[in-house]
Amino acid sequence: MIQSLLTTACFLMSTVSDLNPPEVQVLIQSGLELAYVEAFDSAQIYIDEIIEAYPENPAGYFFRAALVQLYMMDACEYSKEKEYLSLIKETTKRAEEILKAEENLWAEFYLASTYAYRAVFEGYKKNYFETFRLGVKGGTMLQGIVRKDSTFYDAYLGAGTYEYFWARAARYLPILKLMGGDINEAIRKLHVAADKSIYAAPTARNSLAFIYGEEGEYDTAIDIIDSLLSEYPESKTFLWNKAFLEFNRENYLLAADLYAQLYARYDAENKKNYSNLAQCKLFVGKCLLELKEKEQARSALKEVIGFKKYSDTYPQIKDYCREAYGMLSRIL
Repeated sequence: MIQSLLTTACFLMSTVSDLNPPEVQVLIQSGLELAYVEAFDSAQIYIDEIIEAYPENPAGYFFRAALVQLYMMDACEYSKEKEYLSLIKETTKRAEEILKAEENLWAEFYLASTYAYRAVFEGYKKNYFETFRLGVKGGTMLQGIVRKDSTFYDAYLGAGTYEYFWARAARYLPILKLMGGDINEAIRKLHVAADKSIYAAPTARNSLAFIYGEEGEYDTAIDIIDSLLSEYPESKTFLWNKAFLEFNRENYLLAADLYAQLYARYDAENKKNYSNLAQCKLFVGKCLLELKEKEQARSALKEVIGFKKYSDTYPQIKDYCREAYGMLSRIL
């Protein structure tokens, strides 16, 4: 009887697809290392190898979608949205096919992550109802994975992020009467992801830096973001977070310098991202105004308004210009 049970258990274990073999891990990690410094085309080469070699594995389609999403958010435009949604659909299809045949936490992880990533994307587009709906669905699924297997460390990033923003909403939007959510537990989960996950560690650290900043623990936040920038000095993503943190803790001189660095990087690119250029210059103006450098602030804010001619392509510029006009009206 015992031998029969062992044989059955071994058979069941052998039917579970291995969606995360070492060769897939190497390709994903190689692609992500390039994505952290916004080398999206080079990163795509590694991810496409997964799709070609493992067409039934949702991993390749998911990480390709993640790259496209990062590209669109960095470029401040949505020209690749059709491709992005197609990749999300393909990820969902592959994951659901596997889950119909067997229990598989990696398939469940990729399915949950499609909802979580789409929630971020819809939030970026200001579709907040979809952000809430998709975020709850993805976050709940990721928390479920952690409950099923506490050693599935890559799920901790999404689970912790979801728990943090749920707790924040309960704290600041009491009208919604949201229950549950524990900020300390959310932060603990993110530390687990930062320390132990296969793919999510740098992203988890970046999230921790942001969250510690939101909680007013700036020294901890700066230590984390500085460690990331020491590892990825070319990353604009991590530099944005550093600049935002320094601005929020009212270190305006350093923040102005960091936004000026970002401006110079975007300005050096062949294809200009005028939205990011306008945003950088707006924050430079804000910092200079706080530093009582009125003439320099006025000059920076006028440069923001100069980007208005690109607002048809980059609608965000309209908001930056409105803010710049408001500040200029207050400079005597």
